[in-house]
This record gives sequence, structure tokens and C-alpha cells, in this order.
Amino acid sequence: MKIVVINPILFTPEKGVIPCVKTIKETMIYDLCMAYCRAGYDVTLIAAADYKPVTEENYDFEIVFLKSIWKRLFQPSVLPFMPGVWRYLQSRRDCVDMVLTSETFSFPSLMSSLVLPQKTVVWQELGAHNRKLKTIPSRLWYNFVARFLMRRVYVIPRSYVAQRFIGRYLPRVSDPIGHGVKVNLGGNGTMREKKHQFLTVGQLIPRKNISSIIVKFDTFLSKYSQYGDYVLYIAGDGVLRDDYARQIADMGREKQIVLLGKLPHEELFRYYRESKASLFDSLRELNMLALMESVAMSTPVVTNRVPFDSEVVEKEQLGIARDNWDEDDIARVIEENDRLVVNCRRYAQSITVDAVAQRIIDSFEQASKENI
Repeated sequence: MKIVVINPILFTPEKGVIPCVKTIKETMIYDLCMAYCRAGYDVTLIAAADYKPVTEENYDFEIVFLKSIWKRLFQPSVLPFMPGVWRYLQSRRDCVDMVLTSETFSFPSLMSSLVLPQKTVVWQELGAHNRKLKTIPSRLWYNFVARFLMRRVYVIPRSYVAQRFIGRYLPRVSDPIGHGVKVNLGGNGTMREKKHQFLTVGQLIPRKNISSIIVKFDTFLSKYSQYGDYVLYIAGDGVLRDDYARQIADMGREKQIVLLGKLPHEELFRYYRESKASLFDSLRELNMLALMESVAMSTPVVTNRVPFDSEVVEKEQLGIARDNWDEDDIARVIEENDRLVVNCRRYAQSITVDAVAQRIIDSFEQASKENI
């Protein structure tokens, strides 16, 4: 089976600035392509040349970096325009079996839907209109371009929120399949005994709202003296690190709220496995990789309802999903930990990157049979 994955934006730029990186091998979409390779599929990844790493890399599969044009009008950080996608697909239309694109509101998805409509799968993450220019371009796209030019494509939403949104515009929409998590569930890696600790993971930037988690954990320690030996670890780095360090010092909690900085994956996964739960309180998110990483490590989560994944947390009982959660919810996740860990361990099998890669193909093939 020949699969073409089109994902122009390999990683999320901050404030429209695309950073220079040395590797793209740690990106979510690279992990997905590797899963297809491990399953024996022939895969090619197409990305915008703006995201090409500054150093030469050897890849395990073919990667084609295409030039984006008219960058002032179509910013590569938001909506890259790569006319080379059309030429690439046209020249290979007879040998490609499936094209997996990212988002309905994108030029590559439109081009693929016109060249290979029956072979195009759109993996939809957005669950609301893009806010650029007061959502006018997004509303025009979904109501006219998508409705009339993309009706034959098959859409796999990444969350229930995205499913409800895209279902208003396109007819062929599947059940949700979220991001895959790159973890090894073999052996006893997820069976490690839980310690008296919590974890929060994310960049130390305003929208992650980690200062709120610090305040709630401080209140938890003050209210529940029986849990006074618990520690909150904060993994990640960013512009607010010094502010958080001062906030923790002013509380006198340096021993119980610890800034770890950015950790290598294996060390981060160890903290996940050993924690009673992961705490999240973001102000703005789509799907949240850290949330599902925690679940994959058999660690429940406490989150507000901002991340799209929060609906799965509630549906599958993987922790607590509640806006304005507080110190009582932290105590409750300790008291119900054994049951929640079992639920996470069960659900983890379906969200490994290999499982997600195969679920996408299975869903597409079943829909293709039904559409004959």
C-alpha cells in the first residue's frame, strides 16, 4: 500500500515565528510515518520547505519538502500555499492508495480532494473556525469550498469536538481517532508503583496557565494535611520560568513544587509513570499530546474542559475533567487512583502511535467499501 502523508506544518510556531530546528524526528507526524513503515507500508511525507531542519538528516522514509509561495498572503505558519502538491499528486495518481492530509481548511487538502477525491483522508483537528480576520476566511472556506469541492473526501476527526464541527459541513465523517503516543507499552513499564507526587507538563508560557496549578496545589497542601508529603513536579521550560520560581519561593514551597526544566522523553515518561496524576489547566488548546502521554503511562489526569481530549477523559473515566477544578479534585484523584489507573491502562492500548496509524487505514478501507 502506497501512502502519502501531507502535513505542511511540522510543528506549531509561536506567534507566527517558525523556529530553526536541527531535527524533525521528534514531531508527531514523523512518528506516525514511522508507524506506517513498521507496519510494512510505503510512505512519503510532504511538508513545507519552511520547516526543513537547518542540518542535513537521513530519514527512514521519503520526505519531500515543497516550496510555499505568496507568503505575505498565505503565511507558512498558518496556511502555506504549496502548488507543488498538485503536480506531485497528479504525476502519481495511479500508484497512490491513500492520501492523508491535515485539516479541511488547507490548500493541500483541497488539491488532494480534486486530484484524488476517493483516496483522500482528512485528519481534522480544528473544532471551531480559525480566528484569523474575525473567522471570515474560515467561514467562507467551510461553507463554500468544503461544501461544494470537498464533499467526496473522507474525514477522520481527532476529537468529538472536531467531529461535531466538521459534521456540519461534510457528509463523510468517521468516529474520532486522536493523536498517537510514542510509547512502548510492553513489559512492566506502565506498572511502576505510584509515588506521592503529581506532574504537570508544558511550556512555561501564559496559555499553559501553570501559575494556576501552582496556586491550586499550594491550597491542596494547606487543606489536606494527610497529603502533606506530596510533591508537584513541573516539566518544561519557557519565558515564565523565573516568574514561577519566584511564585514558588514566595509560597515557601521550594521542596514541594519543583521546576524540572525540559526533560528527555525517557526521563519524562518515568515521571509520568510514577505520578498519581498529571494536572492541566490551559487557557487555550486543541488536542493535548501531554494529556494523552499521561494516559498512555497509566497515569490519570485532572484537567479543565479546554483541551478537546477532555471529553475522552470524562467519557472513558481517565481522570477528572472539570472547569475550575480545585484542591478537592486533587484529593479525589488520589482516593480513586486505583480505579482510574486501571481505566488508563485499558485505554492506552488504543492510543499508541502504531495503533492509531492502523486505525486510520482500517477506517478508510471500511468507508471505501461502503462508498462503492
